[in-house]
Amino acid sequence: MREALGAGPDRPATVLLLPGLYDSGPEHWQSRWQAQSSAESPLFVERVVQQEWAEPRCADWVARLTHVMQESVHDVVLVAHSTACAMVAHWARGASLEHIMRVRGALLVAPSDPLAAAFPSGPTGFAPVPLTALPFPSTVVASRNDEYVTYEQAERYAAAWGSRVWDVGKAGHINAHAGYGAWPDGWRAVEAMAAAPHCRVARYADVPPLTALIDLSVRRLAAGYYTDAQIASSLAYVFGVDSSLIHDRSYFVLAQHGDLVAAGGWSDHQTLFGGDQFHHRDEGRLHPASSPARIRAFYVHPDHARRGYAKRLLGICSAAAQRAGFTTLSLMSTLPGEPLYRALGFVPDARVEYPMPDGTTLPVIPMTKAIG
Repeated sequence: MREALGAGPDRPATVLLLPGLYDSGPEHWQSRWQAQSSAESPLFVERVVQQEWAEPRCADWVARLTHVMQESVHDVVLVAHSTACAMVAHWARGASLEHIMRVRGALLVAPSDPLAAAFPSGPTGFAPVPLTALPFPSTVVASRNDEYVTYEQAERYAAAWGSRVWDVGKAGHINAHAGYGAWPDGWRAVEAMAAAPHCRVARYADVPPLTALIDLSVRRLAAGYYTDAQIASSLAYVFGVDSSLIHDRSYFVLAQHGDLVAAGGWSDHQTLFGGDQFHHRDEGRLHPASSPARIRAFYVHPDHARRGYAKRLLGICSAAAQRAGFTTLSLMSTLPGEPLYRALGFVPDARVEYPMPDGTTLPVIPMTKAIG
């Protein structure tokens, strides 16, 4: 995997505008944002120009987005309108892991239903719209009276994609005709996505800051769930940097302002949890046809908790495991992590009291999730 050069952790993301059918006219909010970008915003805004706007093939639109991603090494925010939302869902299913890692967020506005009676004839390949989780943070902006998609269908898309729903009320197709010109609220949402941390593959040089991140994460986020003795023992015997994940290039970090704010990885080794100091390690390989991939070593800086960073990393890890042929994920959750993983679709098994060498036990929860 080629790590993007020049896409540093503090560089604002490029905003990629993805218009729907017939492109976006000069008064459309996408066009207004493109015009204002050089003068009023530090964000660079680029329109992804398609060769065919009236009767496109979805595969051609997907290929064009892939080409644009290949031509640039910078992180991006995808801003799609109408039919382009379906294109993003198709693109995400086959995009390279490098490209997925560079998507800081996606604003999916008025996602048209290509199976609806009002959808124009001519475009091909957009239906059926993929109903699988997107591997990056996303928000679906939905209108209550959109002629091209019912609000209920937009909600179904959002639920399947793992997107937040932004209900803008009766806003038509959320275009210039509906009065959406400058749309400052939408632009502020894009700016927030663009300011998200940069994702990259962990390096051996990250071991010292990772060690500090793990210690701080466990001590503060586990307080109230485990005793002080359990926390101290878990850091001594269980939780720590797993260098095998770094070696396999399957460990990812989110970096912002020079600091690591979150980390998480996946593995096709037998070991389910535990850092380098963990005694019960099994480096045997798992077969995708018969075993789940392991989700491993997720830690978030306490000052950056509840910002969706673990969800973002899980999306990247899930995509990587899928591309390696796995259809199921497994993990060993701590007590504070269980509500998050449950919300992300993991199913818990019976709680396990893991015995540590000093006689202390650590309650943990095995969890699994089907993907694909």
